[in-house]
Amino acid sequence: MQSIPLPAVARLCSLYQLLGDLETQGVNRLSSGALGDTLGVGAHNLRKDISYLGENASSAGGYDLIRLRELISRRLGLDRKQRACVVGLGRLGSAIMQHCRLSENDFDIRVGFDSNVNLVETLKAPVKMYPAYEMVDILRSMSIELGILTVPPTGAQDCAQSLVDGGVRGIINFTPVKVRVPESVLVRDIDLTGEFRVLSALMFLRKG
Repeated sequence: MQSIPLPAVARLCSLYQLLGDLETQGVNRLSSGALGDTLGVGAHNLRKDISYLGENASSAGGYDLIRLRELISRRLGLDRKQRACVVGLGRLGSAIMQHCRLSENDFDIRVGFDSNVNLVETLKAPVKMYPAYEMVDILRSMSIELGILTVPPTGAQDCAQSLVDGGVRGIINFTPVKVRVPESVLVRDIDLTGEFRVLSALMFLRKG
């Protein structure tokens, strides 16, 4: 199967989520145009994205949505849950941990870490929690693959390094710091403060 460009991967993951929602609504078949309209993607682009999967999932009546979702799941490895951890158990980290444990997700949060030992000992959470200094050994023993980083900026790089040393292969970084990791480790940066700032600026410019 040919390499899939990052923008196509992102759109296919959005399509995967949409197909799950449509399945719960009892929708079994739709055209590429209808799917594209819902996702805000042109039908041609959507068909091209689906073509990267290496199988033809369409027919004259449109796409079999259950089959298409299974195809995306299999080709992108979404048919198995990634073992994950949360590093930084403040408000954001705790909220993510609680939400993800209660929701149906493609990843399974197994453990949480924080540098504040008192917080680790007193916080009520659905998973086991450990001091940050134990991170590397715990990650290795539990074969954690994905790290969710929600620590203050000053601790971001050290925690990212601990995640790498513990064998994590992917990091979702909620800090404004661009952490340095080996090329073998994937990082997705989600700077909430920065996004709010950009949106505020755009609203101001539009009003002006």
